[in-house]
Amino acid sequence: MKQFKFQNKASLIRGIKEEKPRKRTNWDRIIYLAIFIIMIASFSLYILQRNITASAMGEVITDRFDVMEARDMKILAYFVNIGAEVKTGDTLFRYRTDFRENDNDIDANITLTNPEKTSDWLLREITNTRKNIQLRNIDINDLRQRIQKAESEIERLKLEVYLDVYSPAILKQQRMLLADYNVQLQKNREELSYLYTYLRQLEAMQIQEKENRVNVQAAGIGRGETVDRFYISPVNGIVTHILTPEHGITYKKDAAMYISNHDKVFIKVYIEQRDLEYFRVNDEVKLRFMDGTRSSGIIRDLYVNTEETPEEFREIRGKLQRNVIAEVMPLSEKERQQWVTYYKFTVRVMRYKFL
Repeated sequence: MKQFKFQNKASLIRGIKEEKPRKRTNWDRIIYLAIFIIMIASFSLYILQRNITASAMGEVITDRFDVMEARDMKILAYFVNIGAEVKTGDTLFRYRTDFRENDNDIDANITLTNPEKTSDWLLREITNTRKNIQLRNIDINDLRQRIQKAESEIERLKLEVYLDVYSPAILKQQRMLLADYNVQLQKNREELSYLYTYLRQLEAMQIQEKENRVNVQAAGIGRGETVDRFYISPVNGIVTHILTPEHGITYKKDAAMYISNHDKVFIKVYIEQRDLEYFRVNDEVKLRFMDGTRSSGIIRDLYVNTEETPEEFREIRGKLQRNVIAEVMPLSEKERQQWVTYYKFTVRVMRYKFL
């Protein structure tokens, strides 16, 4: 049988060296991971803010200035329209205070007057106004004493609450009483300011009435010539309503026009009752408008009585909700001018709970 001899040398197998395939970037996974991280961060930030800050919604409001006269007046012509922006010193309309309701164009420049009756009315109004000013000053002095006493009582209660002598509810009640006193004081100051303005108008009318009476007596007739007057705007703002039409009559102490006063702008805040403890008078708060703009303000007034919340500020639409009302004022003139541009805009008011 033929023998076979196998070769013992190692055989060399030649082949082609394959390159390792490049790893492809999984962009889908990266995008999903980034979105997940953003969602987690946003949720964490929301939880953190909810636990360390108290917030409430509000809107930018301006004080309403009522255009009125101390006597009945007839509007002859308007120089502004609804929506017009007015500056201090602008002429709003032309009017008369001496007129007859059945006057006509032929005899429009002449009106019968009763000097004795006008003089008695002015004297009576001036006397009553001065009396009201004195009463308001008495009320203001009384409120100042009450505020001073309440502030001293709060300082005493702080220590006793810290020592567990009294519960925090008593201190909260005293603070609410102090806030109510401050609201009453502010209202009395505004009424006093109006009374002083009204008194100056009455005194000016009294001087003019005396001059008119002298002129009538010098002319030897019982009738005087009417004078057209011009109402000058004392504030900066926007005309929101015109209540009396041209050639219409506005009676004493009735408004002929409303002006949104840009000189006095504030934010009306609707605070939920559960967050009331975190908002106090004179607290500084952070503001964020809906376009992302940020600002700061200070709580001027906090009204204890609740008010029905507008639909857009309710947690559940269609469900009746009552919130506590606060007024936030700007910290500086720069911020006041910034707020004016956001008139009637929604704003979020925030404050840290632990400050």
